[in-house]
Order: sequence, then C-alpha cells, then structure tokens
Amino acid sequence: MWWLTLSLIWWCGTAAIPSPRPQPLLPYQQEQWKCPEIAQQPVVECSCDMPHTLRCTGDKTAMQIIARKLRSMRAASISLLDCTVQNVSVVSGPLLEGISLHGLVISSGQIKEVDPVAFEGLSSPLQALGLPNNQLLSVPTLALNSLPELDRLDLSGNQMKMLDGGSFKGLKNLSFIDLSNNLIAKLAPNTFDNLPQLKILRLRGNRLTLAAINRLNSLPTTEDLDISENQLVGPLGPKSFPKMESLKDLQLSHNSLSSVKMGALQGLMNLTTLRLQHNLIDVIEDHAFIHLTTLVTLDLAHNRIVAVSGASLAHLSYLTELDLRHNFLRALTADLILPLKYLKVLKLDENDISIIASDALKPNTVLKHLTLLENPLNCDCSLIDFSMWLTNSSIQAEDKATAICATPPSLENGLLMEIPTESLLCGEDEQESIMAPLSTPYKAKVSLKDLKYDGKAINLSWNVEEEATPYTCDAIFIYEEEGLNEILLESYPIKCNSSDMMNSKELQVTVPTSLQLQHKYRYCVALFGSEKSDDVSLILGCSDMIPLIQNPVITNHNFMAQMPKVVSIQANLSSSGSLSLEAAVYPDSLKCDLNIAILDQSTLISQRKLACEDPKYTFVDLNQGPYRVCANVVQPGPAIDLPKPKCVTVFKKEYHRFTGLDVAFVTIFSVLCFMVIGLIWGVRKMLLKPKLQTHQCFLPPECDENVQHNRYVKLQATTKL
Repeated sequence: MWWLTLSLIWWCGTAAIPSPRPQPLLPYQQEQWKCPEIAQQPVVECSCDMPHTLRCTGDKTAMQIIARKLRSMRAASISLLDCTVQNVSVVSGPLLEGISLHGLVISSGQIKEVDPVAFEGLSSPLQALGLPNNQLLSVPTLALNSLPELDRLDLSGNQMKMLDGGSFKGLKNLSFIDLSNNLIAKLAPNTFDNLPQLKILRLRGNRLTLAAINRLNSLPTTEDLDISENQLVGPLGPKSFPKMESLKDLQLSHNSLSSVKMGALQGLMNLTTLRLQHNLIDVIEDHAFIHLTTLVTLDLAHNRIVAVSGASLAHLSYLTELDLRHNFLRALTADLILPLKYLKVLKLDENDISIIASDALKPNTVLKHLTLLENPLNCDCSLIDFSMWLTNSSIQAEDKATAICATPPSLENGLLMEIPTESLLCGEDEQESIMAPLSTPYKAKVSLKDLKYDGKAINLSWNVEEEATPYTCDAIFIYEEEGLNEILLESYPIKCNSSDMMNSKELQVTVPTSLQLQHKYRYCVALFGSEKSDDVSLILGCSDMIPLIQNPVITNHNFMAQMPKVVSIQANLSSSGSLSLEAAVYPDSLKCDLNIAILDQSTLISQRKLACEDPKYTFVDLNQGPYRVCANVVQPGPAIDLPKPKCVTVFKKEYHRFTGLDVAFVTIFSVLCFMVIGLIWGVRKMLLKPKLQTHQCFLPPECDENVQHNRYVKLQATTKL
C-alpha cells in the first residue's frame, strides 16, 4: 500500500520539525543509517525502502512488538511508520507511547474503531496520520483530540456516510484532508469551519450532490478541491459552489454535469485549473466563464459539446491549455482561438472536425501543441491556409502528423503536412483530379453485375475476379453526370472480409440513398487486396454511367441490408430499485438484436441482449443511480458502419406518501375554501338585490317621450318591473 501514503512520505521528508529540532545529519551519518531489524515470523516483518521510513506487516500483536523495538532506538531515527496489520478491528492505546514520529499510517481493511487514547503519549507531535482502506463509519474525533499539531489526515477508502460540524474539532492546524472513496452524501454547512489552515481537500469518489456542496459555508483558505466521481447532476451555475477566494484547482470530472451556465462559479475568482472531463456537457453558454478570468487550464474532454462560441471563452485572457478531445465539434473556427491570446496547448482529438476556417490560425498564433487525431478532415482548397500554417508553425512533428485527410478519396489517410498545396483542390479541378484514375486503362478485377433500386436503397451486386482475393471492403462512391463532368455525390464506408464469405467472388452491397430518378450515376467500389508479399493494394471497380430507374427489389440473403438503429429509449427507475426500459428501433420490420447496457459512472454493472421485435426489459436490485442506459443494434456479418449507441440517464423517482395528517389538512383547507366562496356569494347577492325605483320621468306626460324610452330600456337592464 506504499502508493496510498506517497503524499505522507513526501510531507515527512520536507515538513519542518517542531522545536526542539534534532541537528541535521551529516553526509557520513546519513550513509551510516541502518534499517532497524524487526522480524518475528509470522507475527511481524519490517523493511525500509528509503532512509528513516519503516514499513511493517503483521498480525494483531505486531504493533506492540514494533513499539518495544522503537523505544529502544535513538530518537528521531524513524520519521514515518507504515503498518499493514491483519485481524485488527480496533486501534487500542496508548499505541506508541514514548516514541517520536512525524508520520503514522495504519491499515488493516477491518478497523472500525479507534480508542480515544490510541495516540496519546507520543514523545513528539505527530504531524501526518493515515488510516486509509479501513471500515471507519465516522471521523475518530476523540482520538484525534490528542494530536492538535496534526497537519495531514488521510481517511480515504472507509465507510463514512456523513460529516458534521464536530468531525474535525480541535484540529486547527490541518492543511490536508483526504476523504476520497467513502460513502459521503451529507455535509453539515459548518463541516470545515474552524480549519484556518486547510489548503487541500479531497472528496473524490463519494456520493455528493451539487445541493450538498452548495450548502457549505465559505472555504476561504482552500486552494485545491477534488470532487470527481460523485453525483453532481445538472447545470453548473453561478451559485453551485460556496465562495472560495483562495481556490486555484477544482476537479469535477466523472460526474453528470449537463451544461455550463452564464457566470458559472462566480465565487471562485482566483481559479487557475478547472477539470470537467467525462461529464454530459453539451452546452457552454455565452459568458459562461466571465468570473474565471485567471483560468490557465480548462479540461472539457469526453463530453457532448457540438460548438464552442467565442463569447463563451472570451474572458479567459490567460488560458494556456484547452482540452476538447472526444466531443462532437464539427469545425475549428476563429471564434474558438482568437480570443485566447496566450493559448499554447489545444487538444481536439476524436471530434467530427472536417473544416478548419482559413482565419482560425494566424502567423502570430502562439500555439505550441495542436492535436487533431481521429477527425474527418476534408482536404480541399479550404485547408490551404491551415496547411501553410501547419508547415511553418513551431509545433512538434508528432503533433503535425495528427492532421490526417479523410476526404477526398484520392487523399484519404494522407498526412496534410506532406500534401502539396496545389493538390488541395475544389470544384472542377477536384473532379478532374478524382476522375483521372477512372479514365485511365486498367485491368478490371471488380465489375458491376446487377443494380436494383426500390426508392429508398440501391442494391449493388459485384463480380470479383479470383486474382483479387483475398480482400477487405473499404467504401462505395457514387458519381453523378453533370454535363461533361462527373461530381462525387456520396460515399459510404463498408466492412467485409472475403475470408468470411461463402462465395468471395460475389459481393452484395446495399446503400441507402436519395438519388433522383432518370439521372445518370457511376458506382465505384474500393477494396483492399493482399499480395503474396503481404503488401496491401487498392482494388477499384466502377460501373458505366447508368440512368436510375425504380424496380422491384429481388430479395437476396447476401445483400447487406440497411442497418436498423435505435431512435429512442424510455427508462424509469422506481423507488424499489427496478429499472424498466423500452427502446424504439427503426425500421422495425428487420430482424436484429439489441444490446442493452447499464453503466454507473462509466462502469458496466449489467448487460442484456434483446430481440428488436420486443425491446423491453426490467433490471432489478439497483441503487438510487444515476445510471447511464445505452442501447445499440447488434447484427452479425458485414454491414455498413453501425450507428453510435443511444443513451439516456435515469434517476430514482421519489414518491411522497400522504399521511393521515396530510389528509386532515387537505380536508380542513377544502372546507374553509367552500365557506369563503359561500360567504362571497351571499354578500354579492345581497348587494345586487333588485329594488323598485320610481322617477318622475315615468309619469306621463311630463317627460319627453324620447327620453322616457331611453331610460326605460336602461332600467330594464338592471331591475325587475
């Protein structure tokens, strides 16, 4: 378990020793230091992997044997004692009375309790204590009361579920607390109050929510906070975190944050590093980081971001490193880069970038690292400016080699930095370059045998000559005749291996398309063949220009049918832990299998295969979530590239149970409402009660006839006669 105490070892080797201080050892004295010989099989065995650090393993009596040996040694000869003991559930005490140590680590995997006097009687103040990977249910506050000088505390890997205001009572010198990998879901607002020296707080791998974090009081001295792998769900907004004026490093990775709102994290005005990788972020609002003007490093990798506007990053004047790997960006534009004047590292691997704007990168751009691996770059004339910048930039050669062309077919898999700019063509020039190989004579190895079109998909049947085998499939290209030219309209990647086919001389391919009837098209298939020398060669077969007509499709089991896909998932997690789901597959007329997976923070916890005809199932014995439910179509044999799995996130629904008190309250409230309504109706009826009125205008003939008639009509509208 040496890695668990690495931070304690480092501290013990660098921390100041409280007075009175022993005199520093001279070089010859350091060389003479010897590891104490403590060995009594099978009770205890000790060794030293570095000076003044003693590591021991043993049973429940090991600590007493070690203590007796250390008391007989010269003071300050051991700085760190790291013990792994077995069959110990209680740390009794006084454990190491009369011994001088700076750091102590005890782990058994079973410790549930620490005696209040366990650490009393040490001859020097203990400054680093670790009790990791045990079964503590709470902070051993009483035992820690005898260590007022404690600076570092490691309680990671235990079973604590909550912390209260008294958990760290009296430990005013703590600067480092590690509570990672517990079960903490609740934090009292004053949990970390009265810790004026707290600099580093580790809460990774717990069950904290944004609401639990938001309720904390201000942490004015904390500089490093890790809340990765918790249950932070929803948008990251201005009030998501308490005020932390000294915070510099915030880690929020591996959660379920959905977006970054305008003015997010406004209380963290001195933040320099923000890590948000492995979340569900799809939107970064304009002015999202307006309060984080000191940010230097921003990690947004492994999210769902489609676009990043200039307004969302414009306030990050000092940002030097931006990681956007594994998102869904479509283009690299000036909006993303130009506001970031000091940006030196930009990682864009595994996106959908096909376009790089000509003004995105300027000669004065200070980028030192730029990576674009696994992006479908379209290497046409629009990339000339980027190609020139790439060639003349000072970024490393391995970074330049990540810019790989995906289209056009003539440049596929080519390194952009190795392609002459005159080969980056557009329009007619590009078509002439693409069609040139098709117009040159070549020995046909693949030819089109038959074509059927049913209005939705084209079924192509190809003859493959024996000398072309073995082969693997690469893509289908469709060209349209336009005057004297041919234009590449569509391309589809296909997968097949002739060694898996019953008849490798017949290749059946089905491609979905929306071509126009009566227009003329040429169809080309690209295969890769293996020569005897194991070299790979391109095999290209093309048809003539063929007018498209619709005709019945002859069913053929060798056709590579259109792959069905999952269009939606409905899932519900009940309070009893049952997760019911139903997937919708289109088209539903094809037979296929569904692979259903349940993930908890990227960890697969359950999996099931269903038939597409009945895509319903219920998983049981689950916790409160959140869970990631993903479904994808599984179909054997060669097929067009499968679509990405469809995924949704589900949470447990909590239902309010009405008690007798609730029913009584509702009944009383309803009665009062009826009484008020009845009272209002009665008062209104009294006020509007008809009254007999007399007026001289209705005694003829004193009044004018026209006036009498008008007033009589008005009177009829308000009284009874």
